Amino acid sequence: MYLLAAKTMIPFLLLTGLVTNSELSSPSIIEKPAPERKVASLLGGGNFTNEAAHSTNDLTYMRKLNISWARLNLYPQYYYSKQSPKTDSIEKVISDMYSHKITPMILFEYYGSYEKKGIPIGDYSKWFSIGQAYAETYRPGGTWAAERGIKDWGVTVFSAFNEPDVERTIPYEKYYQALKGLADGVHSVDPDLKVIPGGFSSQNAFSDWSLKGYGPAIAELLNNGTLDGLDLHTYYDDKYAPILGTYKNSAQNNFDQIKKRLGLTRDIHFYSTEFNVKQSKPPHSAQTEEYLAKQFLTAIWDNLGVVKNDGHTPATQFAMPWSLLQTGQEDKLYGMRTEHEGSASQTVSRTKVLQLVTEVTADASFEYLDPKKKGEYVLTSPGKKIWVWQNVKGWSNRTGPTYQIDNIPSGAKELAVYRWNGLNEVIPLDDGKRTVTLNNLNQDETYMFVAR
Repeated sequence: MYLLAAKTMIPFLLLTGLVTNSELSSPSIIEKPAPERKVASLLGGGNFTNEAAHSTNDLTYMRKLNISWARLNLYPQYYYSKQSPKTDSIEKVISDMYSHKITPMILFEYYGSYEKKGIPIGDYSKWFSIGQAYAETYRPGGTWAAERGIKDWGVTVFSAFNEPDVERTIPYEKYYQALKGLADGVHSVDPDLKVIPGGFSSQNAFSDWSLKGYGPAIAELLNNGTLDGLDLHTYYDDKYAPILGTYKNSAQNNFDQIKKRLGLTRDIHFYSTEFNVKQSKPPHSAQTEEYLAKQFLTAIWDNLGVVKNDGHTPATQFAMPWSLLQTGQEDKLYGMRTEHEGSASQTVSRTKVLQLVTEVTADASFEYLDPKKKGEYVLTSPGKKIWVWQNVKGWSNRTGPTYQIDNIPSGAKELAVYRWNGLNEVIPLDDGKRTVTLNNLNQDETYMFVAR
């Protein structure tokens, strides 16, 4: 019904002059309504590459955590060879992801330093061909899926290049042309597929809302819908990007400041392929896993609950902690995994927090979001209603030891109180009780309350 209505309106809009043909050609002029998305289905992890040796173990591990997305990184020799796109290097990994019900997004890697190695970034036509070839092959209903009788599954998000603002060696014009080519190539196959720039870091590391100049270079592509949104990497750090005492370093604030700096008028989406709480070295010995886990719960909801310009509509398309699949030995700052196949060791507290969120929010969708004032999110699912409260100074205008929950469903029998370490209390509810006031809550941490 929506599509028929949209098609009927097009001649009217053109005749009245409310839109032009050029505006109508923009991918953003008529958008399908976003489907309702379960919150747990927004979470993911990575990295995966064309090397599939360990993908089965990692994907099995991700399914245990009940997360749904994976970042699939490809390097130049695996996606472009002999002056043409190369799509067959990831067939095994894609098959593994399908069998484990993990949805990949593809990141085409390229760094400016590759130029010295004889690997040029290439022009618009090169990236158009890459986008077109990968969309034709791996989109839902693409050739890879059709050959296997698979329906309604495939890659829907494509991106390039990871953290260009770190090296800052890709010329802005070449960056623009490559991303425009990639997006146009993907959209030539299916305009509903999404293309985004690879994740940025300078907003987090330096409060640089221009993204070292790469933001203004692609502002036009964000405004006209060629690029769907921004992938922001957020690493919370006690010294350089603290959570406690300030909202400045939140994913939401970064997102808002960048949009303001770039003069964006379109209501873009938010993505994150990397976020975590940094494990600092001594003398920050207070940073136990418990200390990190408390902040990590705040960080998860910060990234899940990013909102659009109205302050309440969900903007997040996915959020992936880094590095979910590496141990503390492999990644001393962010490694979250202590469990490999056959190991008897337990997962670290941050991973337990992630699993707690997916368990508590199973089948739940956002009903109301207010991260910039109350620091509150409300979710619903069959049989329960969930309130999330960022009781952290600077993150809510109502922090303290007391929290009042209103509009409890009339049939609710109990209210469960969750902190970073799991279920802390279950409060019986008298029949018909619609309001509960909780006292003696800890400050500077996030709570989840579940009426069921």
